[in-house]
Amino acid sequence: MKEISKILNNREYRYKIYEKNGSEDWGVFLLGALQGIDSVDNFSQHFSKTVNTIVIETPGTPGNGVLEATVSVREQAQMVLDLLEHLEIDKAHLFGFSYATAVSVELCDLWNGVLSLSIGCGVPGIPKSGRLSTYNFIAAAMSGDKKHFATVFADLLLSDAPNIPRSAVIRKSIIRNVMRFDDEKIMAFVENSTRLLAHKPTNLEAITMPCLVLVGESDPYATGEITHEFYSKLKHAHYLSVKNSDHMLHLEQPEKAAEALITLAKKHVETVSTFKSLE
Repeated sequence: MKEISKILNNREYRYKIYEKNGSEDWGVFLLGALQGIDSVDNFSQHFSKTVNTIVIETPGTPGNGVLEATVSVREQAQMVLDLLEHLEIDKAHLFGFSYATAVSVELCDLWNGVLSLSIGCGVPGIPKSGRLSTYNFIAAAMSGDKKHFATVFADLLLSDAPNIPRSAVIRKSIIRNVMRFDDEKIMAFVENSTRLLAHKPTNLEAITMPCLVLVGESDPYATGEITHEFYSKLKHAHYLSVKNSDHMLHLEQPEKAAEALITLAKKHVETVSTFKSLE
């Protein structure tokens, strides 16, 4: 397994494929605005126990070039579809974190190959309650003070609720990692945040496949209230709030998050396998 960089339609992509021997089933894993392929390796390995898994850093993801905010989330989703068609992946289970929720929802409308949708810590846009926080993100990113940006980032996404595992260690690690961002990564973050501020999901009615909305109980950004409101608009969805976690659910409760996100795909694979055995 190795990361692959590719130019397609004059756009830059990075992706990594985790194969499951003997399987023809696929999962597509789309990352949050500040996540990289290596940072979700444990999730990707867990998913690949059930399906072949491709982890994609879409054009505009920090570390993968800056994509101006004049390019819409829907166009970004089309770029993901362009890569999947190039790789001849015609159907897949879709996993997305945080920012990728918006891209995933658009992809469900653009592509009839989505078998299930499982997302963590996100909604397909920024509700009124989160807009001021997002402006604070952007202002801190543009301040030129990387320590300030990293601290604001941590303050807005992390909870001080008790009993969150390794919360102090995770906070220090996040601040340290964000402080290492070069100017291009910071600008990619700013453009993505601006893009999301202007985004409104196109067609939630198109999401008819089984869905999971997974949240951290104490998430101060993608709160229980706004994620549950999103969940309530989906036809065939499950909602799971994980105790002792916040927006960094994937770091604080990685085993629970990984198992939850793969559940719908696993059920589908088991069902298809059972029917085949009865032919």
